[in-house]
This record gives sequence, structure tokens and C-alpha cells, in this order.
Amino acid sequence: MKALFRFDVICDESKIQKTIAASKEAFLSEESEQTVSHIEFLYQQCKFIKKRWWLMQGLLLAFVCFLLNNSETDFTVRRILGLTGPLFVILIYPEIWKNRSCDALEIECTTFYTLRSIYAARLTLFAGVDMVLLSAFYAVATLLSRMTLCEMLTQFMLPFNVTCCICFRTLYSKRINSQALSLLLCVLWAGAWSVLVLNDAVFHAISVPAWVSLLAASVFFMGYTLYRGQRKWQTIMEVKPLWI
Repeated sequence: MKALFRFDVICDESKIQKTIAASKEAFLSEESEQTVSHIEFLYQQCKFIKKRWWLMQGLLLAFVCFLLNNSETDFTVRRILGLTGPLFVILIYPEIWKNRSCDALEIECTTFYTLRSIYAARLTLFAGVDMVLLSAFYAVATLLSRMTLCEMLTQFMLPFNVTCCICFRTLYSKRINSQALSLLLCVLWAGAWSVLVLNDAVFHAISVPAWVSLLAASVFFMGYTLYRGQRKWQTIMEVKPLWI
């Protein structure tokens, strides 16, 4: 009896592909009519970011201001700033790596907006909030007469930038897919930096132009890493949106 009701379905591959193409076109047409502005997109992405990490960064800088106000020597100031720079980045690590550590890349690739757009929006938000926090930190530290602009750039921003370089270089890497390993590299860098700044002989042997050159190199490499990662995100992340 089963043989009498069995049907052999012959699929035409060309018609299947036409159906898929028509579905994509219909989806994109519908979504294009509901596009949001850049500000609205940033606001939407902001809602997915846990604000506690920014709160912890703010508390860290407030605590550092307290320590600077009670420090007695420049040596102590260097030690505090040298450790604060990497730690300031490490605090936001879980949020930056959330997409990869939670294996959410494939899910996010089913949305209308690409991973490049999502990462660009979130990194813009991180940069904007951090800029506000660091500006307030520098203003307070300057009022306390405990830090100059040169010290801010060389003792805080340099280790901060290098830590960001490590974070983004590993984030946009096909070989490294571990937040723990990336975090370990940052901790090792923080330790190496501490050894450098706490050695007066080595620290004073480095001239101001050398510090400026290192800072400029860190800014350039961070910019290059972000540009390369955003440009080649499909190859690096090894995912492809369904609608492309």
C-alpha cells in the first residue's frame, strides 16, 4: 500500500535558485524601507552594551585620582598611571569580545546589518564614552597638579594604546579565538610595562622624542588594525551573511 502512495519529487535546481534570489530581493526591499539613521543605529547598539563596564572604568579613574592626590613622589605617579592604562582597557574586554566568546557571530549574520556595521557602531560608542571619561580624568588630575600632559600621554596613553592594539589584533584574528589568551597577552604587556617604568635607569634613558615616536607608532598600528579588521571582517571571522 505504501508503494501506491509514494511520489518521486523532481527538483529543478534553477527554479530553487530563482526562489532564493527572489526571497533575498524581497527581504532587502522590505528592510531598505525601514532603515534607521546613524544616530538611531548607535542608540540601538548602545542598548545591547552592559553599562556596568563603563561604571567600573569611571570608578577606576576616580580611585586613581584619589591615589594621585595622596602620592608623594613622581615615581609613585608613574607606577599608578602605568598600571591604570592597561587595566582601563581590560575592564571593557568582556563587552568587546562578547560576540566571539558567546559564539554569536553566526546569529548576528542573519540580521540586516553586517558585523562590520555592528562592530563599527559599538567601537564608536566605546571610543566616545572612554574619551569623555579620560577627558574628565585628565581635567581632575591637572587641577590636583599631579599630572602634566606629557605624563598623561607617555605614562597612560602609551600603555593604553598598546593594550588596545593587542585587544583588536587578537579580536580580528583567525588564529586566536580565545578571550582568555588575548587577556593573558594584555596582562603580560602590563607586567613588562611596569618593569620598564619602575626602572629609573631605563626610564630616564628614553628621551621625550622617543616616547612621542612610540606613542605615534601605537596610534598608527591601532588604526591599521581596526582598518584591516573592518575591511576583511568576512575572511577573518569566517562567517558570511545570508543576504550577501
